[in-house]
Amino acid sequence: MNSIAAFIIDYCQRHKHPVNAVLHIIGVPAAFYGIYLLFVGQVWLGCLLIFLGYLFQYLGHRAQGNEVGEVTLIKNIWRKVNKRGA
Repeated sequence: MNSIAAFIIDYCQRHKHPVNAVLHIIGVPAAFYGIYLLFVGQVWLGCLLIFLGYLFQYLGHRAQGNEVGEVTLIKNIWRKVNKRGA
């Protein structure tokens, strides 16, 4: 299976709880719009939206009982780095 298909399958499994899905539908665009606002100079609103966007995503993952994707990504990178150094 290619990496894109694997990513989509993993994403769907990690976000199938209804509360998690709804909080991501709100949180992901909020965080991305917050990043955009940082680039156009609206720093406070941008930071607020990034914080709230990630908070919603975190709460969604808590409702589903799994960890946030960025944490999983960092753990996977850490394992690969440590595996090479061993």
